[in-house]
Amino acid sequence: MDSQTLLIIVIVLLSVNLLFVGFYIVLILKEVRTSVTKMNAFLDTVNEVSSAVADPIVGASGAVSAFTQGVRAFGIIKKMMDKKGPVKDKSKGDMEEVDE
Repeated sequence: MDSQTLLIIVIVLLSVNLLFVGFYIVLILKEVRTSVTKMNAFLDTVNEVSSAVADPIVGASGAVSAFTQGVRAFGIIKKMMDKKGPVKDKSKGDMEEVDE
């Protein structure tokens, strides 16, 4: 066998091998693309679910905050009323609490 013939055989075998490797890479890339598409759809669903769960929690947080502020306001008003103390009613001549 001539060295030129051996070189041609090696080049043909390497070319065929590169074709198979290239085809396999294309198949892998297609599979990666479908996996990424499925993962994107899954993440969109997770985002929708987490938003659906978070919105009521934010609303409940606002309601609790409003309630606590109302309780604080009531406490402040009560303290103000307690500090005023009894007021003397001039018409009756005795001490009474002020009702407002």
